[in-house]
Amino acid sequence: MIRRRLVVTATAALAAALVVLTVGFYTVLSRQLEKGADGVLRARAGAAAATVTTFQGRLRVNETPFDEVLDSGVWVFDAGGVPVSTPPVPGPLDSSAQKLSAVSRPTFRDAGDDVRMLAVPLHDPPTPDAVVVVALSLIPYQDAERTALIGALVFDMLVLGLSALLVRRSVTQALRPVAQMTAQAAKWSERDLDRRFGLGPPRDELTGLASTLDGLLGRLSAALRHEKRVTAEIAHELRTPLTRLRLETEVALRRDRSAAELQAVLRRVLDGTDRMTAALDTLIGLAQQSIDPSAGTAAAVDVAADVLRACRARGREIQLDLECAAGLVVGCDREVVLRMLQPLLDNALRYGRSAVLLRVSRSGNDAVFAISDDGPGFGAGELEAVLGPGTQGRAAASGEGAGLGLALARRLAEAAGGTLTPKVSRGGLVELRLPVA
Repeated sequence: MIRRRLVVTATAALAAALVVLTVGFYTVLSRQLEKGADGVLRARAGAAAATVTTFQGRLRVNETPFDEVLDSGVWVFDAGGVPVSTPPVPGPLDSSAQKLSAVSRPTFRDAGDDVRMLAVPLHDPPTPDAVVVVALSLIPYQDAERTALIGALVFDMLVLGLSALLVRRSVTQALRPVAQMTAQAAKWSERDLDRRFGLGPPRDELTGLASTLDGLLGRLSAALRHEKRVTAEIAHELRTPLTRLRLETEVALRRDRSAAELQAVLRRVLDGTDRMTAALDTLIGLAQQSIDPSAGTAAAVDVAADVLRACRARGREIQLDLECAAGLVVGCDREVVLRMLQPLLDNALRYGRSAVLLRVSRSGNDAVFAISDDGPGFGAGELEAVLGPGTQGRAAASGEGAGLGLALARRLAEAAGGTLTPKVSRGGLVELRLPVA
């Protein structure tokens, strides 16, 4: 869990820092206490040296009001190492002091773990050669050092515990919005991909995460819409050919047919199958982005003739005419142009009363396919609405069509760099503009 890892990491870093600080504090304190003890030893040695004089050529120690204090840890030796003054009560330190009686310069030495000694030779007149040895108990210093270390450790534990609690609380509060956003995103991804956090441009880590999740939800929503649209378009393109194939088959099975009639039916079934295959290949290729609508070219007259031929094969009693400029080449894949024109002519045949005209001309750098019929046409207030998927014009009968033909043609036209525009006229009129090759 990321919260636990963050808390452990922060606590471990703080613990390491406290260990370093405590070790440094303990080292500095030990050195300072050692210097303090050495300073006390020098002061005692100086005080003891001030009492050493000579009388009639012999070394002696003058009596002072503080003799009982000095004598408790002071030894005075002459030049031959003979003790002149010692503590009133012999003790284990006498041997250590005797060993220091022959030093030629100030010397510090530890006698065991809790006593420190200093030997200072005296050479200045009028003092004869002598050595003053003083001792100091280190127990008070060691107690102070131990107390300071225990206090530092207790302080470290308190700081570490409080810091761990504060870090845990801070991390929990910081990650709570992230957990809530994650739960909301998971819920939205299952039910409503159009919901967004909407925290604005990224300003920090939280708004950056919200922006990323918004983008992810947007891409998921677009992918699902694209999938639904492709499925609907494929269903739309297959519905009419399948209906026609079923009708041809049912009619052929109602009575015995001659071989020539059966061959004619089979040819129509084969044509319908080819049309469905071509439609499926084109739509799936566009959905998988393996077909680039703007790649390839198509002769306008050939494409127009093919689509009119397919419409005439349906046998509707309606006049189909073609007017096409010679030598016009469209900068678009041939199958994609067919998939654009097919639903436009299907609509014209469905709503036209007696005649449909496909006029192909050039306007600047565009090839214009104008499909007109003598039907009811479009109203001024529905020109944009009829281009949306699932929307039909006012002339559509209830249950007739799915409202996907114009939407499919428009999407393919925009993918090829063109436009599709329904227009208000005396009948139905739709213009498809595609770039000229």
